[in-house]
Amino acid sequence: MTGFRDFVFNYQPKDGITNPVDYPYLIIARYLLTFISMWPKKSVVYHSARAELKARIWLWVQKFYHLLLCAVAFFGGVLYITLHKKSMTFYELGHLYISLLMMACTFSRITTLCFNDEYRVVAKDFVTKIHLFFYKNRSDYSMQIHKKVHMISHVFTLYLSGQMMLGLFLFNVTPMYNNYSAGKYKSGGLKNSTYEHSLYFSWPFNASTDMRGYIVSNILNWMLSYTCSSWFCVIDFFLSLMVFHIWGHFKILLHDLDHFPRPLNKVNSVIEDSITITNEMYSQTELDQVFDRLGKCIDYHREIVSFTDKMSEVFGPMLFAYYGFHQASGCLLLLECSQMTVAALVRYLPLTIILFQQLIQMSIIFELVGSVTDKLRDAVYGLPWEAMDTKNRKTVAFFLMNVQEPVHVKALGLAEVGVTSMTAILKTSMSYFAFLRSM
Repeated sequence: MTGFRDFVFNYQPKDGITNPVDYPYLIIARYLLTFISMWPKKSVVYHSARAELKARIWLWVQKFYHLLLCAVAFFGGVLYITLHKKSMTFYELGHLYISLLMMACTFSRITTLCFNDEYRVVAKDFVTKIHLFFYKNRSDYSMQIHKKVHMISHVFTLYLSGQMMLGLFLFNVTPMYNNYSAGKYKSGGLKNSTYEHSLYFSWPFNASTDMRGYIVSNILNWMLSYTCSSWFCVIDFFLSLMVFHIWGHFKILLHDLDHFPRPLNKVNSVIEDSITITNEMYSQTELDQVFDRLGKCIDYHREIVSFTDKMSEVFGPMLFAYYGFHQASGCLLLLECSQMTVAALVRYLPLTIILFQQLIQMSIIFELVGSVTDKLRDAVYGLPWEAMDTKNRKTVAFFLMNVQEPVHVKALGLAEVGVTSMTAILKTSMSYFAFLRSM
């Protein structure tokens, strides 16, 4: 019990860790991502070509399992709506449309990430190169940022995984409780009614009035719900971890620029008999050190931006589909909650809060990177370039040119992922909700 409590509630990085994947929050991430075949595994040395072939085949089986499960569920939901649309209320249809939108969003993540080798490269670079664990010993400030980001990542992991499990539980238990409270589990309890489900599909067996069919469909609904919620929450969570560490890298770079060493030499220049100006100038030894330090800052900035660009390229299509999903589902979720019944609120309010919170949380997290990189141009311009020689001044000018635009991750290269896009989506969702409510 003490070990478990320390694993969960110890927010500080432990001493003696030689690999960041041994941190508790990355251990949790590894287990969650492994379920959906998205953890960047280390290169394995196989003893034979047959063993390597088996491992590759098993990986592809896992990938196609998720793709096939999502595709079958989507078309099963479409078929159910086609067959029962006329006998369903507007709110019941809204529930089915929300489920289909979530499956469509999941399908976009599977196709753009699961089968994308570039994702594996970016994820592997994060855990083997970009993680702040590899930069913590650069300076005292680097260690401070490493500890701060570690604490944020740890708390965020516990929060998001707990939120995912709570939403999954309420979404599936609510219809089961409704069936129980209505006495549908008793012999002859159905009468002229049918079982209520968390998800509705056209099964090849009777899941509406047959108890055995209901049990099978209920188990499948739990499995599908967990898979879909994993693709939603876990991918967002892993992407957020990357953004936290990118923010930490930019904070370290900004600190290095703000604390750039000033020249030790002071040169007096006499303009007139009564006027003497004291200028700071680097000595030749200092100029060599300045050139080396500037080069390290530029290389560091280039390394961070390069990883951010790769991340934007890999996750861009997914984020574009994600924004489209929130645009379409937000108004439907608000519409379902507007019924203001206990059953509707218990079922849809947690899901609405989780999805809206994920949109807001993701946008704010990405906005952090843009806000901290917006300070870089002032920090570079604030370098003591007037005390440098021509070569170093040219280097500063080159650096200043590269930091003019804040760094933003873009959805498919079109919309910047941040607070502005989030606000537009929320406003549009509210407008569509008011329109649907009036109907």
